[in-house]
This record gives sequence, structure tokens and C-alpha cells, in this order.
Amino acid sequence: MTQALSFKESAVKFDGIGFLSKAGQGKARQISAQNNRRFQALRRSISAVRSFASAQTVCTQDTDEDRQKIIALVLAARILEIAEAALLVMKNGMSNEANNLFRVFLDTYFVNANVCSDTAFVSRYFKSDEAARLKLINAAREHKSKLFKAINEYATRALHDALQKDIAEEKIQAFSSYAYAGNVGCSEIYDSMYRLASGSVHTTPRALEKYVEEDGEGNVIFDKRLPA
Repeated sequence: MTQALSFKESAVKFDGIGFLSKAGQGKARQISAQNNRRFQALRRSISAVRSFASAQTVCTQDTDEDRQKIIALVLAARILEIAEAALLVMKNGMSNEANNLFRVFLDTYFVNANVCSDTAFVSRYFKSDEAARLKLINAAREHKSKLFKAINEYATRALHDALQKDIAEEKIQAFSSYAYAGNVGCSEIYDSMYRLASGSVHTTPRALEKYVEEDGEGNVIFDKRLPA
């Protein structure tokens, strides 16, 4: 959608077969057959990463290098899970959700690249959770409902102040995919593929393109459920 949506006076019909319908499943089989070579290539890549990770053994956990290897293997497991999920999603024609998973994959890729290239990054990465904790505590303190009662009782003023003090003294940085991408020379990937894939994650206007058709004036002709 290149311009703001507008609507004609006539009703816009909600239409489409959906992924769970028999027709939708038939469509998924067509998509799988049409893209079989691509899917097989992805499957081979997944298998290669799995074989490599399975061949690794970390016998001790005493040094920073040992811990670096362990976290790299943990992240490899996450990368494999994301890739396997993406394969299943794509084979069913769920392209928007495949974009979501690709964005998640890139997040993990940036983190793993930092872990593998910088032993000291592992500590900074885990400390970023302290900044996330403080953010959650601050958000909860804005609410007085029962939903936040337990966390507000747990997160006393003393705990909050101590956490804030530690973050300031240790100069702890929040999790930042942008920074992590830059650290490993992936700024262009971030500013292209990552940003483009973010639209469907956040349901920006661009994420709605696949659900509608428009006329030349930007009026919605009809609303369609995927697969169309």
C-alpha cells in the first residue's frame, strides 16, 4: 500500500479460505511442491548446522572461553528451532509469519556472531537482562491493578534502587540488535532485511498489504484471508 487507505461507500467483503480449511491445505501442498528445491536446500542447511553443533563437546565450564562455547551452542539450538519453524510455516504459505521468524532469526544471528567473535560479550549480553528487569519494574509501577500486584510487592523501593545503582555503576547496556549488528559488520543487513522484516512483526501498515486489494485511487476493493 503506497498511500493511506480510503474506503468506498460499498461494503468491503471479508473473504478467503484460511490456512486450516481443506482448500487451504491443498494450497499449502501446491506451495510446497512449487518450492520443493528451495525447501530441500533449507533442510540441508539445517541438517548441516545440527550435525556441526552435535559434534561439539565442551568438557569444562571453568574459563570464559568455555562459557563462550556453551552459549554459542545454546544459541545454535535456538537458530535451529527458528529455522525449523520457518520451514514449516513457509511450506504452508504463511509468508507474513515467515517474515516474523526471519526477523527473529536475524536477532539470534547477530547475538551469536557477537558471542563467537568476542569472549567478553557473553557477560555484557547476560547483564543486559538487568536493564530489561528494571524496565519491567518501572512499567509495572505505573499500574495499581491486581494484575501487577505481585510484581509491585516483590519489587520494593530498595530492590529497585539497588538494581538501578548496579546498572549505572557497571554501565550495563540494554539489549540492542542495532548495536549487535554493527559490532559484527552487519549494519547493512540490519538496515535492509531486518528493517523490512520488522513491518510484519509490529503490524505496521505495510504488513496489511497481503490482506487487501486496492484500486488505482487506494480504495480497498476487498479484504482477503490468506492463502488467496
